[in-house]
Amino acid sequence: MKSNFIRLLKENSSNLIYEWNPKTKELIWHTKNKFFSINNPDSSNFENLFAQIILEDKKLFSFNKLENKKDYIEFTFHIFDKNNKSKSFMDKSTKIILNNEEVYIGSIEELAFNKTQLKINNILNSIDDLIFYKNLNFEYIECNDAFCKFVNLEKKELLGKKDKDFINKELAHFINSFDKELLKTGKTQCYEFWIKNHKNQKRYIQTKKILLLNENNKPFAIFAIARDLTDKIKNQKLLEDSKKSYIQLFEANKVPVLFIDPKDGKILDANKAALNFYGYSLEEIKKIFISNINTLSKEEIQYEMKLAKEEKRDSFLFRHKLKSNEIKDVEVFSGPLEYENKKILYSIIHDVTNKVKVQKALRQANTIYQNTKEGIFITNLQGDILSANKAFTDITGYTKEEILGKNPKFLKSNKHPISFYKELWKEINKNGYWEGEIINKNKNGKCYPQWLTINTVYDLDNEPINYIAVFSDFTKLKEQEKLLREKDHIMFQQSKMASMGEMLRNIAHQWRQPLSVISSSASGLKLKHELEILHQEEIPEFCDGILKSSKYLSDTIDDFTDFFKNQNQKANFSIKDAIQRAIILSSASLKNNDIELKTQIEEVSIYGVENEFVQVLLNLINNAKDALKNIKIENKTITIKSLIEKNLLKISIKDNAGGVPLKFIDKIFEPYFTTKDKLQGTGIGLYMSQEIITNHLNGTIKVLNYKNKEQKGAEFIIEIPL
Repeated sequence: MKSNFIRLLKENSSNLIYEWNPKTKELIWHTKNKFFSINNPDSSNFENLFAQIILEDKKLFSFNKLENKKDYIEFTFHIFDKNNKSKSFMDKSTKIILNNEEVYIGSIEELAFNKTQLKINNILNSIDDLIFYKNLNFEYIECNDAFCKFVNLEKKELLGKKDKDFINKELAHFINSFDKELLKTGKTQCYEFWIKNHKNQKRYIQTKKILLLNENNKPFAIFAIARDLTDKIKNQKLLEDSKKSYIQLFEANKVPVLFIDPKDGKILDANKAALNFYGYSLEEIKKIFISNINTLSKEEIQYEMKLAKEEKRDSFLFRHKLKSNEIKDVEVFSGPLEYENKKILYSIIHDVTNKVKVQKALRQANTIYQNTKEGIFITNLQGDILSANKAFTDITGYTKEEILGKNPKFLKSNKHPISFYKELWKEINKNGYWEGEIINKNKNGKCYPQWLTINTVYDLDNEPINYIAVFSDFTKLKEQEKLLREKDHIMFQQSKMASMGEMLRNIAHQWRQPLSVISSSASGLKLKHELEILHQEEIPEFCDGILKSSKYLSDTIDDFTDFFKNQNQKANFSIKDAIQRAIILSSASLKNNDIELKTQIEEVSIYGVENEFVQVLLNLINNAKDALKNIKIENKTITIKSLIEKNLLKISIKDNAGGVPLKFIDKIFEPYFTTKDKLQGTGIGLYMSQEIITNHLNGTIKVLNYKNKEQKGAEFIIEIPL
C-alpha cells in the first residue's frame, strides 16, 4: 500500500517525495533533492534539513513535524540553499497507519516566490494597507504588520488559521466565496464590506485578491490587499482598482519612494509622498536624474547604486536637494526590483534631517562636556555618580573608575556645618538649582574653594531624573582677587598720598589768616600790658579773636583728619554733605588760584563709603584747578551740579579750561597715564576715581568736551543708580 502510494505520487508530481516517521524521526527521501544538499535518497537527513531552515521558521517546522497529529498537514517554510539564497517551500503530507505505526507520506513543492517578490514582501510592512497571503486551503501563510494590528493578533496566532477562526461565520463565508471564485476563474477579485475591528469600530474595507502562479503556471497562493476606506467614502470617489501591478502599493505609502534606472540614474517614477517631499510634479521628476537630487558626484552615485543593485548594501545616508534648493539629510533603503519588464532600483526615503542635527548637537555637547575646564558630573536622584568629565579628574585627582556609582560625599572637606548642606538641598528641591561657593577636598586631602552649580534635570513630564553639577577650582582666582584688592588698596592710598601735598598746601592757605589773627591779638595784648595801657574791657575782645581762630584751626584739623582715616565701612551718606566736604578741603587752593566754585545740588542719599566718594570729587576738582591755573582767562570757574532722573543720580563737574586734547581723551582713565609733569602728577587719580564709581558704587563715569557761546572746557559726568 505504502509503495503504491509513493509510486503514484512520483509518477504524477514533480515535487520532492518523502516518508516521515514522527516516532523515530526518520526521514527517507524518495526523489533526489538538489535544494537540501542531499544526494542519497535512501539516507535519513532530518537534522541536515532542519539545520538549513531559516531561524524564524524552525519553531513552525518543528511543531508540524514533531507535535502535529492531524491526518493531513500543510505548511510553508523557508531555507537558505547551498548558494545562501532564500527559497520558499510548501510541505504537504498525509498520515497512514502501517503495522500499527503512524507514517506520513508527503511532498515538498518549491514556491514561486522569487527574490523580487520577497523584497516587495519586506517593503509591504512599511505600508498602512492590510496585506496577506493564503494557501489554496484558505489558511493564512503570511501577512504584514498592518493586518496583524487591524485584527489585534500576532502573526504567529494568524498563520495556519482560516477566516472562521477569528471572525464571525457569516462574514467568513462571504469572504471565502470570493476566494473560491478566484480559484475557479483565476480572475482578480475585488469586493467591499463593513467589518468591526478589534476596538468594535465599524470599518468599510475594500479588498483586492489575485492568484499567484508558480513556474509551472500552477496556482500556489492567494495574494490580497485590503484598504480601509471608512474616512474617504463620504468625501471622494473610491480609488480605481483596475491596475494589477504592485506599484499601487507604493502610491498608498506615506513614505517617499522613487524608482530609478541603475544604468544612468534616471528617475522612472515616484509616489505622491516623494513628490510632496521633493517639491516636483510627476512630469518634472521623470525628466531628471538622481544626480540632480543627490549631492554626491556622479561617480560616487554610480558606485552606491551598484552596491544596492548587487544587494551588497541596502541602507545609505545621503544629502538630497529639494526643488527649492533646500538640503535634507536622508536615510535611503534601496534594492533591485522588477518594473515594466526590467530590473530597476527602488529607494525608500526617510527624512532624518532633525535626527542628524540632534546627533550633531549631541556630539558637540559631548565635545564641550569632555573638554571644558569646569569639572562636571551627573548623578541619579539617589546621588550616585553616573558620569564625569576629564576636568573632574584633573581638579579632584579621582579617576572615573574610582568615582562611578559612588556618592560625591567623598569630596566633603568638613569645613561646612550640616546646616549648610541642608540649606543647599532645600534650595535645590524648591527651585531646581543651587549656586554658591563651597570648600571641597581633592584626592590628596587638600581643601580648595569651588564655585559650584547644581541643576536638576527633568524629563518631558517635568519629573526630575538626574542632577548635574558644574564646578571650578578658583584657588588661583581667589589669590588673584586678594592681590588685586591689595593693589587697589595700595593705589587708593597712593592716590590719597599723592593729594596729601595738595592738602598740606590747602592747610597752609587756610591756617595763614587765623594764625595771623592769633599772633596779632597775642602781640597787641602783650604790648598794651607792658605799656600799661591795657583796659579791662579789651581783654575779652582779644581772647575772643584768639579762641575763634583756634576753633577754626581745630575744625580744619578734624576735616583733614576725617579724610585721611582709613574708613571702609559702607553706609548711607548725603551727597550734599560729601560735596560740601570736598569743597571745604579744596577751597583755600581754589581761592589762591582765583577760581570760583559754583554748586547746584539736589539732596539725596546713596549707599557706599563716603570718604571714597569725597576722594573722587577732590580728584576731579584738583584736575580742573590744575587745568585752569595754567591758562590766562577771566572768570575761572568750576561748576558742580547734581540732579535725579528716573531713579538715577547724575553729577556733573565742569570747568572752562578749554577741554581735554582729543588725543588724550580716551586714555585719561588708564592707570599711571598723566599729561602733567612727573613731579606734579602720578596718573592714578582718575583711574582710582573710575574704580570707585564703577566697582564700589555700581555707577559710570565719563568725560567729554563741551563748547558754547561763552566758554568751552571738560565735563566729567558721574551716574549712580539709586
